[in-house]
Amino acid sequence: MLMQRRWQPALRTILSFVLCLLLFLMSAPAQAQTPLPPLVFVARSRLATGDYLFPRDVGPAGHLITGMTKFAPGSKLLIRDQAGQLRVLIDTARPAGDPLNPLGLRDVQSPDVSFDARRIVFAGTFGPETFRNQPNGRPYYSWRLFEIGVDGRGLRQLTHSDRDITIPEGPANAEAYAFYDDLFPAYLADGRIVFSSSRYPARSPYDGRRSFNLYMIDGDGGNMRRLTTERSAALHPAPLPDGRIVFSRWWVNFNQPSERGIYNRIDNRAGMEIARDQSGRPIMVERRIQVVETAPPALAASQPTAPPKPTPLPTISFVEKIDPATGSIVRLTKTPAPPTPTPRARPTATPTAALPGGTPRTIVVEQPITGYRLPDGTLVYSNTNTTFNPARGRLADGFPIRDAPNTWHLMAIEADGSGMRRFAWTPRYASALTNDSGLDTYNAVQPAVVLSGGELLIAYTTQRDQTMAHSTLYTGVRVARPGIENMALNTTESIAGYRWDDGTAFRPPYALAPAGLPDGRIIFAQTAAISAPARTGTYTDTRNGRTITLRLQSSSLRYELRTIYPNGAQNEVVPLAGLSDDYDAVEARPIVARPVGDGPGMWRLPRGTPPPVSDDPLESNVPLGLLDTFGNPAYPWSRRSIQSVELVAVRNANVYANPPLELPFINNSPPPGSVAFADIYIDANQFGGATSRAPNPDDQARAVKWLTVPVNPDGSFIASAPADVPTFIVLRDKSGRIVRGGNRHTLSIAQGNSAGRPGQPMFCIGCHMGHASGSIANPSLAERGWTNIAPAASIAASSSIENGAPARINDRRGYVTAPNGTLIDRTPPWTANGGAGQWIRLEWQLPMAILEVRLVGAEPGQEGRSADYEVSGELRFYLRGQELGGTARSVEAVAPLSRGGTLIRLPQPIAADRVEFTVTAVRGAQRGAPAPAALSEIEVAGQGATPDALGVGR
Repeated sequence: MLMQRRWQPALRTILSFVLCLLLFLMSAPAQAQTPLPPLVFVARSRLATGDYLFPRDVGPAGHLITGMTKFAPGSKLLIRDQAGQLRVLIDTARPAGDPLNPLGLRDVQSPDVSFDARRIVFAGTFGPETFRNQPNGRPYYSWRLFEIGVDGRGLRQLTHSDRDITIPEGPANAEAYAFYDDLFPAYLADGRIVFSSSRYPARSPYDGRRSFNLYMIDGDGGNMRRLTTERSAALHPAPLPDGRIVFSRWWVNFNQPSERGIYNRIDNRAGMEIARDQSGRPIMVERRIQVVETAPPALAASQPTAPPKPTPLPTISFVEKIDPATGSIVRLTKTPAPPTPTPRARPTATPTAALPGGTPRTIVVEQPITGYRLPDGTLVYSNTNTTFNPARGRLADGFPIRDAPNTWHLMAIEADGSGMRRFAWTPRYASALTNDSGLDTYNAVQPAVVLSGGELLIAYTTQRDQTMAHSTLYTGVRVARPGIENMALNTTESIAGYRWDDGTAFRPPYALAPAGLPDGRIIFAQTAAISAPARTGTYTDTRNGRTITLRLQSSSLRYELRTIYPNGAQNEVVPLAGLSDDYDAVEARPIVARPVGDGPGMWRLPRGTPPPVSDDPLESNVPLGLLDTFGNPAYPWSRRSIQSVELVAVRNANVYANPPLELPFINNSPPPGSVAFADIYIDANQFGGATSRAPNPDDQARAVKWLTVPVNPDGSFIASAPADVPTFIVLRDKSGRIVRGGNRHTLSIAQGNSAGRPGQPMFCIGCHMGHASGSIANPSLAERGWTNIAPAASIAASSSIENGAPARINDRRGYVTAPNGTLIDRTPPWTANGGAGQWIRLEWQLPMAILEVRLVGAEPGQEGRSADYEVSGELRFYLRGQELGGTARSVEAVAPLSRGGTLIRLPQPIAADRVEFTVTAVRGAQRGAPAPAALSEIEVAGQGATPDALGVGR
């Protein structure tokens, strides 16, 4: 006992030490952090101007459409060194001539670091200006590019207000196109700088904002060239390791196909004809409205025990509202609905009892869509909100026209402006892999290259509003892998900021402006947990004898820098000692040298130089004599004759081409033989007026037909179009009507709206999802006119079960897997009500040239099928009811899609109008019982049975 008492103090000391050690280890981070490299970032003043279209938006300045030209006076350009100390490069709160503001800048944004880590390029402004010095005019900020050394020396201006162009006359044109901004500069590996600018005079079809395009300058600011010619925006360029440039593209094309032409927002107006589908049923729409239930005074004074009276008819208050989540605009008027069909109303929640004086509540009213007819019979839906909404409609027979695109995509382009194509596909939901409905959730801007574990990733900013044009709030950061083959891997939630599936709706945290770090992490800006007070203020600018006073505002949100891994792990704050809460910390970039060369881990030099293209409308590459759809000169201000227009070759190898099963589902191309002509339209800005009061507003005008060319029987055509002019294609049948028919859900134009460079041909196959199409799995066959013609065939089968209809055999769906092995499509196969002797056939109305057939079996392990499930059979070909001798093929086993299916190659093309597969044996079980015959898909590589097609061998 004496010894035990003697050891007790020592034991207590040891136990205390062990406990402290355990607590320390438990509090240590799960993964050791690499020290941050030096960073350049912007301390953006939280007090900023509002957007001129959405003045109440209080999101951070410098981001997305509503924030990128906002003015936040007093912002700073800072460096955080490796020890965490802050150093000021530019302080725009200081007067001109101060060592920290020698040029007198009043705001800064969007810095980038040179490849040798010695220089920083950024955008800055000298402050507000008004058109012709109008005292109460709209302020413009004329953002320009500047460069400064990392050491704070050598500040110089790279771009200037030196554009010399002539703006065509038109209502409000002079002011609308007088000012322009240079933003989002990024160094290339050879020292040149690519940036976004509104120097090219055009306006977005969505809301009339100035269009932005990519430009390039040498390191000293000289040799400016334009890379793109967009009607909406090309923003946030960044170099890729292979020398190309990734950027975010605002894809808007409100030109839509009518029966024999096109229509656009200029066709928005009211009409009273009820819209009906192909079966004659009215098309209904649900609208949320506020109602107020009022009771007569006598009712209010009645006794509580009196029997209930009928509910009085509601007094309806109609409003117009922009949903910040989706960008959809609900516009309700007091125009009464047509007498038939009767609108039906249902409450969105349990109605509250009416109180004296009336109680407002929200109900949903179902009303028929109404519209008016174009001369060619197309019904355009009533829509008087021409400022934002595109015109919608149906063809003369009620066939639906797909909604116009209005979203953001990640694109890549060569440094000479050629080869623009989709770079990463970023749908939020897996439903986009199997349902090509036109509801686009790609919504990607501010792309940043992240090299993590030897893999190239793209971090980007997302927002639920697919236009991303109404607010700079509600943002998150997501991560994507390049290539359509990785599309299924990109349907992931945000790793930081706003989460699409979060039940907290539109509540912070919000995140934006990502950038890659050398260790594979991502640095970005996110709203801090501790907010700062919302504020208002004013800014007064006096220059050249005139004074401008601006209203400033901020939200209670404050942005701080954070780091995170691409998988969402370890979201940690970056300490910024001494930075005031009056600033948002945003747009951080690492100051780290990047190796340039062709070796592993190096950045390749960009390819080529863009050809010179004038921004002057008078020198635009459009001809003087071209007429618009109303018969008026489309470009009366142009100095070019038709002979002097520089052309680009437009070639489509096969308009009928469909993507293979392995890619996400895309609606079918037109059926073979249905296309006779291709209309080539150009959509250059027409300068009809920069106000909605103009007779032909330039952001609402229809595009102009350039020419019509015939489409060959194999689906190919070659046409010309003016270079550096937005171009799109409409496919027509032999009667000149928009092509319909086949297994197609909606109709649309080929909505690329891209521009080709002089002497560089524009080439595609089909036109699906940004040049991602083909025929079967062999692009070379598609280039020669061969495509999967099975969707154009009618189907018959010996039998089928309830969930295994014969139509499954040519729906271009099945048990499709993603690169990580997960299923992205679970469409059941055709399943017969039996085994051997069951058959299924595909039949075409006209003879087709057939080159090969791919049979795709049901997937073992799915729907209870055993791992050894297989089907054997015979494949036969027919023409006009007679079997073609010598063409039958025995198939020992039909492989599932996970093993590539079973390809039957013919030695040479044959003419046939029927393909039939007969089951000879079924092996394996389904849920413990003998399995019935099942096939997931039959693909047939074919085209019209022309002499050329039948004479083409391998």
